[in-house]
Amino acid sequence: MESKGSSEEGQEGLGPELERLLAMAPPPKAPAWFASKTLGRLRQEKEKDLKPFAFRLKWRWVWAAGTAVLVGGWVLWNQPDPSVEISNAAVFAALDALVEQEHENRWWAGL
Repeated sequence: MESKGSSEEGQEGLGPELERLLAMAPPPKAPAWFASKTLGRLRQEKEKDLKPFAFRLKWRWVWAAGTAVLVGGWVLWNQPDPSVEISNAAVFAALDALVEQEHENRWWAGL
């Protein structure tokens, strides 16, 4: 059997009648100085948080633009030159050299 002073969760409480009466009572109003100090502190914190955030936001755009320029330059710089053509003779010479090197590697490996 539960004691008269415990609440439904099993924790010590004031009792259902007293808790109901306390819930019906309006909370006390805060003094005017409390509200003004709280609003002043909130404004100060908002200004402190806003300035570094704006600074970081600007630097993010600078870094993003710089990175985009570097990537764009790298892509343009490394494009193959369309005026350079490789002849069929050069391709076959490179393939022959590759086959010859493979034969030498197998000889040195003892295969």
